[in-house]
Amino acid sequence: MMSSLYDTVDFSSDDYDRVGIQRPKSQGNQNQQKPVVTKNICVRIKQHRFSILAFVSGIIITIFITVPVMLTKSSTIEDDSRFDRKSTHLSVFLSKDNTILSNVYTRETPDAVNHPKQLQTYLGTLGNRCFTSTDKIYFEIKSTFNILSTMQDNDTRTLIAEVGLVGRNKVDNYFYVGGSDGWSFSIHNCLRSICLSAEHQKQNFDKPIKIISNSNKARTHVSGRLGFFVNMNRKEFSVIDKETMTILHTFQRVSSPGEICPAFAVYNPRVVEVKVEMTYSYDFQKIPVFNVIA
Repeated sequence: MMSSLYDTVDFSSDDYDRVGIQRPKSQGNQNQQKPVVTKNICVRIKQHRFSILAFVSGIIITIFITVPVMLTKSSTIEDDSRFDRKSTHLSVFLSKDNTILSNVYTRETPDAVNHPKQLQTYLGTLGNRCFTSTDKIYFEIKSTFNILSTMQDNDTRTLIAEVGLVGRNKVDNYFYVGGSDGWSFSIHNCLRSICLSAEHQKQNFDKPIKIISNSNKARTHVSGRLGFFVNMNRKEFSVIDKETMTILHTFQRVSSPGEICPAFAVYNPRVVEVKVEMTYSYDFQKIPVFNVIA
């Protein structure tokens, strides 16, 4: 018995049209069987349905976590955190948009402030918002400084910059908040180097938590970033090393009878030119999914 053309030639569906022959008629459901490959796929899906479900769930959870963070980071300063112009001390300078604070006049920081509510003793300014008992705020500060004259090797008290928290009614008690009732992370001369230290009520000043620069000599230029996390719900204030993404120090039991405000200061313009810039911040309470994780 001679085989038909369809039996001897392996045509694809497109080949029938290309060679101008008629497709074989369908035989209906008679003797029709599911391909073995299709059966195997169905069996494998049933066998691994829980693994597949877990994988898909993982993708969905990742999207819910990642997208809010990406949307948050699309803005440089998500919750509009800036330095407070009206509280700025007369001896320091601000940028036009209130995001840069300096101890010297520059093109970026041309504004010396004269305001009846400005600070008289604290050589800096406050943030433009203070914190409630439930706030969770993260912000980043970029510090840049040029040493004009070599600092003394046996000196550990020459301040360069400070980022701290302090009660609103106590900020003007002293020229840096670590020396009063505040919680301070300060950059300062540290024998032959420049250090970052944590201090509260003049405690721990001589125990550096990070070396910012190995040199305190003239013409030394240093630039770096630090992250700060304020968790008022847990009464904590932390500093994060942006180079290693590690927490350097966390203050516990951060509380005050009144408002607690972020404080920023720059010092010693004859010795060092300092600029601190608020580059990024966000409020965890504006991101519900991430807020649970935090």
